[in-house]
Amino acid sequence: MFGYAVANTDKLSPEDREKYRGVYCGICRRMGDGRKKACRLALTYDLALLAMVLSDVSGTSFTENTIRCGAHPLKQRTALTNEYTDYAADMNILLAFYKFLDDLNDDGGFLPAAEAAIFWDEAQALKEKYPALSEITERCLSGISAAEKRDLLDPEIPAGYFGDLLGSIFSYHDLPQKPLLYGFGYSLGKAIYFMDADTDLRADLKKGRYNPLVRKSAGERQALLELQLGDCLGKYRQLPMCGCKEIGNNILLSGIWTNYEAKNKKTQQAGKEAEK
Repeated sequence: MFGYAVANTDKLSPEDREKYRGVYCGICRRMGDGRKKACRLALTYDLALLAMVLSDVSGTSFTENTIRCGAHPLKQRTALTNEYTDYAADMNILLAFYKFLDDLNDDGGFLPAAEAAIFWDEAQALKEKYPALSEITERCLSGISAAEKRDLLDPEIPAGYFGDLLGSIFSYHDLPQKPLLYGFGYSLGKAIYFMDADTDLRADLKKGRYNPLVRKSAGERQALLELQLGDCLGKYRQLPMCGCKEIGNNILLSGIWTNYEAKNKKTQQAGKEAEK
């Protein structure tokens, strides 16, 4: 359900582009420290936004580390780390584990079973580290699953569960801006859910799978997305962002739409190829 809240790096300043990549590298580094190297396979740019928002809101600076990695062995990289890149790394792994379990429950098969098995030990340790968040995650994903089983066609219901999940992740730390962080995460989670459902609509209709947007016209779906992203941007602008402010603006104004359109185009092309 991720892959949307990613920056359009072509429109970032060189300084912000390096900072964004540095946070991403920092999260990647933390995902591999003391863990199975395979954990890095679950790395996504989306949770760089989480680390940057929490760092800015709390006034926490980054520590710079010059590194080399297997993906870029010939070039030195700058990894930016702090307690919130560590937290984003943890959430990356935990959410990936629950996604693999969801895939296993939905479709079965060897691949999701193998993926869940790889992440099992790390996920159990994180469930002990974050018991409240683990409980919320399981409750929210169970709510989405129940909506699917009941074939509920009000998209606000399953989207609300995913919003609650991201809202809880953004507001986990005891910061003075906790209500604002929850509101932003909640709105972002709903936006991501709507985008994912819209992107999957064609394939879901063809395969007879649940999709809460099935009765919405293309115009209604577009209006829903624009309204939700507008709400998300409004909540983001209430947060006391500083060093990473323009990166967040880029993600919410450009990157998220660019990635949504790219995913939609890819899905439509795959559908056309399957119909030949």
